[in-house]
Amino acid sequence: MNRLARYSIVAAIFLVVGGIFVWRDVLPKYRGAQYGLVDSSVEAAPGLPAPDFVLLDHATNKPVKLSDYRGKTVVLNFWATWCGPCRAEMPAFKKVYDAHRDQMVILAVNYRESPEQIEFFNRDFALTFPLLVDRSGGVQDHYGVQGLPSTFFIDAQGVLRARAVGPALGDSLAEGLKAAGLDLAAKPQ
Repeated sequence: MNRLARYSIVAAIFLVVGGIFVWRDVLPKYRGAQYGLVDSSVEAAPGLPAPDFVLLDHATNKPVKLSDYRGKTVVLNFWATWCGPCRAEMPAFKKVYDAHRDQMVILAVNYRESPEQIEFFNRDFALTFPLLVDRSGGVQDHYGVQGLPSTFFIDAQGVLRARAVGPALGDSLAEGLKAAGLDLAAKPQ
């Protein structure tokens, strides 16, 4: 066997082994089929159950499913690192979440940005709630997000109760949470 034939065989073996590695170990983390909407027939509209989804948590790289948070008020926020109003609302989200984490969760969904961009953003704000990644954009599209930030308020039964387009700050945040069953003005009993 000549030298060219041996090199060709070795190259083919490396390509096959490399292809198997990429298919088995790398692609599942980015494949949209296993992450995204659980049931795309459910409409994202106030008064209806919030469409369920599974997305990866940026920090843990583990799947997070919306319906796993039944029993808590959910603030579902769509954001991006380059979005000024998104940056403006994060300190308010952090403050509310840290004070009421036993009653609520904030799921902050980023659309198609790199892990490095998300990590730099998180370092700026030291966020303590899950930052999820919507690699395909399917969840954002199904929720009808046209601009960022967009925030949805979901009650403890999983029903979408309110939506804020633009930064959810002050009264907008308090009213959305109240509509979803968490009244920030109420005195604890």
